[in-house]
Amino acid sequence: MPSTQTRPRTGPPAAKPRPRRDRVRAVWATVLTALLGVLFTGLTAATLALWATDPAYTQTNPVVDLAFFALGGILVTAGLASQIRAPRMAGLQQAVVALAVLSVAGGLGGRVEPLVGPLVLLAAAAPLVVLHPDRRQLLAAGAGVSRPLAALAAVATVPAGVYAAQMLDHARAAGPSCFLGQCAQGDRYAEAAALAVALVAVAAVAAARTPGWRLPAWSAGAAAVVLGGASLLFPGQVGALSAVWGVAAVTWGLAVVAVAVAVAVAEHQRRAAPRSQAHDDPGR
Repeated sequence: MPSTQTRPRTGPPAAKPRPRRDRVRAVWATVLTALLGVLFTGLTAATLALWATDPAYTQTNPVVDLAFFALGGILVTAGLASQIRAPRMAGLQQAVVALAVLSVAGGLGGRVEPLVGPLVLLAAAAPLVVLHPDRRQLLAAGAGVSRPLAALAAVATVPAGVYAAQMLDHARAAGPSCFLGQCAQGDRYAEAAALAVALVAVAAVAAARTPGWRLPAWSAGAAAVVLGGASLLFPGQVGALSAVWGVAAVTWGLAVVAVAVAVAVAEHQRRAAPRSQAHDDPGR
């Protein structure tokens, strides 16, 4: 009988080990994400609990607490979390922009903690920029500006600026500033002001369409829904938008997400069209 030879079974090709700098970047992004996730979520939960259980507690209210969470827990933390596995530049841009806006708002509002804290976090995030494979693209635009997203960012500029100015007035009038959450009231007002401006800035980052631009669009949309929804649920609180503007904020946030999805679908279809034509025309 003729001998039969069996070929050795081969498994799937082994994944290439990640370069050391990529592993270091991923670990540091994980550490920052975990710390900030606990920080922003924990502080928000604690102050909301105080507000709900202690009638004498007046340092913060649910609207500015949730604005604090939307700024730190969504815009900053989600941007840093995006650097753990697939370090798309837009996520890093989103986090840097939000932290920079917060620091400026802290300075303009005369609040020490919102001024200094973001600078510390920017320094902590600097290794993610240095180790990023496309770090030179941090200040660069992407594949072309999305006009619908840019229009949505432009539409929100004036209302966001007016709201931010009002909240900065509250921050300056809230009394002395200090560290470690001892003067939370004025700090929250400055953080709410920063959120309004950061929403527009992050939407503009999405409109620039750098790699990973969908995350800034979704983050800006979600944060706007949080601010608008909190205003509608807790009207009359300092920092709450009127009913009309609360609905407008929610609508704007949903519109940003919907437009981002439409732009992404159109982009995918444009990319798929040449491949489909080549398959249908074997003579090409």
